[in-house]
Amino acid sequence: MLKPVFQEPPKHLKGARVSDGDEVLRVLAEVEHGHPEGSMVLRAMRDEEGALVDFEWSYANPAAQRLLGWRVDGLQGRRLHEVPPELGLAGQFEAFHQVVETGESCQQAFSHASDGFDGWLQATVSRFRDGVLVRLRDITTSYRAETGLRDTRDRMVELLEGTPDCFLSVDAHWRYTYLNRNALTLKGKPRERLFGRSLWDTSPELRGTIVEREYRQVMADRVASCFEVLLAPFNRWFEMHAYPSGSGIAVLFRDITSKKQVEQERDALLEREHSGRLEAEALARQRARELLAAREKLIQSEKLAVAGQLAAGVGHEINNPLSFVMGNIHFAVEQLAALAEVASPEVIQETEEALHEAREGAERIRRIVRDLKTFARGDDAQLRPVDVHAALEFSLSMAMNHVRYRAQVVRCYGTVPPVWANEARLGQVFLNLLINAAQAIPEGDVAQHRILLTTYVQEDRVVVDVTDTGMGMSPEVLARAFEPFFTTKSQGEGTGLGLSICHGIIKALRGEMSAASTPGKGSTFRVMLPTRGEEAEALLPLLAAPMEQAGVQGKRVLVIDDEPGIASVMRRIIGRGNEVVVARSGREALALLERDTEFDRIFCDLMMLDLTGMDVHAALAASHPECLSRLVFMTGGGFTERARLFLQRFSHPRIDKPFEPELIRRLVAQSPPRL
Repeated sequence: MLKPVFQEPPKHLKGARVSDGDEVLRVLAEVEHGHPEGSMVLRAMRDEEGALVDFEWSYANPAAQRLLGWRVDGLQGRRLHEVPPELGLAGQFEAFHQVVETGESCQQAFSHASDGFDGWLQATVSRFRDGVLVRLRDITTSYRAETGLRDTRDRMVELLEGTPDCFLSVDAHWRYTYLNRNALTLKGKPRERLFGRSLWDTSPELRGTIVEREYRQVMADRVASCFEVLLAPFNRWFEMHAYPSGSGIAVLFRDITSKKQVEQERDALLEREHSGRLEAEALARQRARELLAAREKLIQSEKLAVAGQLAAGVGHEINNPLSFVMGNIHFAVEQLAALAEVASPEVIQETEEALHEAREGAERIRRIVRDLKTFARGDDAQLRPVDVHAALEFSLSMAMNHVRYRAQVVRCYGTVPPVWANEARLGQVFLNLLINAAQAIPEGDVAQHRILLTTYVQEDRVVVDVTDTGMGMSPEVLARAFEPFFTTKSQGEGTGLGLSICHGIIKALRGEMSAASTPGKGSTFRVMLPTRGEEAEALLPLLAAPMEQAGVQGKRVLVIDDEPGIASVMRRIIGRGNEVVVARSGREALALLERDTEFDRIFCDLMMLDLTGMDVHAALAASHPECLSRLVFMTGGGFTERARLFLQRFSHPRIDKPFEPELIRRLVAQSPPRL
């Protein structure tokens, strides 16, 4: 805590007779010691010629010490020019000099920064003997408030002067208190001729108008108002915003003549085009329905994607057990001939019938799994040779619930080559055409209606016609048949996207799709697809070649599969005349091949829990590349993205589970020679 100054007389006065001047200073110290405002006495310092050159501290009370943040007794006897500039007093010499010379008091405000204070002080300076008495008061709060208010006012004026709108304010007696530059331009008079004058005297044209009524309403109710008005003297439209301001009101208004002209032109145009507007509203409602239908289509697509993933997983899990069930049934049927000599014909026949029935049931399961796999590959964009008839039959099986109660299906299939397409996409097209054909035929008269499927070759293209005996289409409907979102079905029964999507799929396959129809007699949708000639034939699977009967015996075959039943059925199918070695995992197979690579054919499962078939392929490519030509991949259809890319990159033979025994034997017979 700072030690107060002048609690006792200065040392040089102790024990001596105090002069009148020192007594005055002592009395001043006693009076000012407890005063809440700072108080200081500075003595004038003059040169030999009597000119005032500096001031020297003689006294400061505790309040001054608190405000200044330093001990005055440490500076007592020092001069004003020796004070650090940041204390703020160093710059007051001229003011102190003026007070001493003239005897007139003054007030000075200055900034001051110290350890305990950072703000503004006000110094009231009075002449005291041959020097000054300085009273200090903290005015930081009021100074900053005044400065902020002044700055705010300046910014508001700057803002109002810079705005492109007009602004004016009046007091409670309707006298102008402010007009910005744009308002003055509108009035055409300088500020000095308007300030203090009445609004109604300077603008008599406003009397009796909506402007006067709204202004007076705002003045009386103190509630803001916004309105538009046409001022006749200017022949211009203005948008007025009037609101209370102090005891009067303020008005912000802008010229909206161009806006009103545009509105008038728009209104006139709407009047002339009334029927067009009604049509546009109807079109907007139609587009809203189409957007709703598109959203429902997207939701359905998401459901189909989930169903496709489920179908792929179910198909993969069924394929492995189904493979060895079918293989063992086939093997058992073949072995019945060897039992004819030791068993009665009746037993043999009954057993053979049972096995044939079991095989027929397994074949039905196999077809279901194949359909699931085809459905699951709906997003596969890879093109390959596709059997048109197989695609039609698959689509027909999917659409049969729609067809069987409406029409008979008649097939007129010609001899056609494979087309170059995507099997799932092509199936989607045929399925859509079959469902549309069925929906064009009323229920309950199956004997009188037909859906005719016709295939034939025209030049280098395969043509597929889907013809129904339904209600047909009018020329107007036929012209828009492939237009997106166009449908004649009621809401909820169709989105109008089916034929458009089908048309896009066929175009992407470099084919053509067209329609012909007669109202009341039916419609025909024609799909034309390229065969790609020799290019398509060259990419047909290796398994399509006929099996050579010679050289089937004496082959060494390696089977790599982590499903025990697959290995067993492969051994039975390949036959006793061949040597079949089984590896239960990819690691076991690689260890075996390090010791022995003399195999005519290597069957390897693509997806295994240990090492996958892709990992086995990579290891063989690095260490035993001569084995790659003998490699055949087996798959149950559970493709990962990595597996899909792998199969696209490498052209090794691939067989899908469950496989035909004859295919396995053909691959063994056609194994490449060992190098």
